Amino acid sequence: MRITAILASHNRREKTLTCLQSYFDQVVNSPVVLDAVLVDAGSSDGTAREVETRFVGVRIVREGASLFWSAAMARAESEALALDPDALVWLNDDVVLEPGALARLMRIAGDPRTTARIVVGRIHDPDSDEPTYGGVRRIGWHPLRFALVPPADEPVEAETFNGNLALVTRAAADAVGTFDGGFAHATADFDYGLRARALGIPILVAPGRAGVCRRNSDIGTWRDPALGARARWRSLLGPKGLPPRSMARYLRRHGGRAWPLFWITLYLKFALSLAGVSLVRRLRR
Repeated sequence: MRITAILASHNRREKTLTCLQSYFDQVVNSPVVLDAVLVDAGSSDGTAREVETRFVGVRIVREGASLFWSAAMARAESEALALDPDALVWLNDDVVLEPGALARLMRIAGDPRTTARIVVGRIHDPDSDEPTYGGVRRIGWHPLRFALVPPADEPVEAETFNGNLALVTRAAADAVGTFDGGFAHATADFDYGLRARALGIPILVAPGRAGVCRRNSDIGTWRDPALGARARWRSLLGPKGLPPRSMARYLRRHGGRAWPLFWITLYLKFALSLAGVSLVRRLRR
């Protein structure tokens, strides 16, 4: 059995190396072969060279720095499927896997060639131990509001998932189709999970802590209240924010007939909130 991890990297050499080491250190049954495909998006810190030196089981695809997560993962998936794996492991390069995590996901997955299933690993903060990423469920009726599935002692179903750690059986990958690299950066993981669910493919969150990774910081992003209104607006529209084309792409698929209303409201509410903050700051001067 071949299990192939797919990863994307950009100037996080030490984190990428630690992540890959935790992956190849996983103890699985002897007939299982672990390998990986890493798409390096123009790293200038020697990531690709160092990975090439230390891990013979990693196929490296070098791309330009303009390639963001979604497109990089789509390229990694394409390269990985050419190796004819029995399952794919989506893995963010800042995740450090717990011992036994992969074996647990594989047990829940069943026969990866005949069972269409996605098994998600729950990721925790290394300091607080609070869950940071994993399977999610929708909150209410809004197509953009989700919350993490709470920890449980048994596998629990989710509606979709964060792509930090997930095992996708070959049967599921063949049924769902390719990872959509048309998104600017994020959102492609939620899109993939929702497409899988629409086909009746279960998404199961494995019990226990599968790995550690801190939640992405809001500092310097559109969520950062310390930034000025123009900087926050530019960040919102940028590839790592909520770029309009990507959000329209997502909402057309998963927002129902009212998707244009969800789309325009998203930017209108944020613009109004920025205007309110700017007014308050001026009144305080």
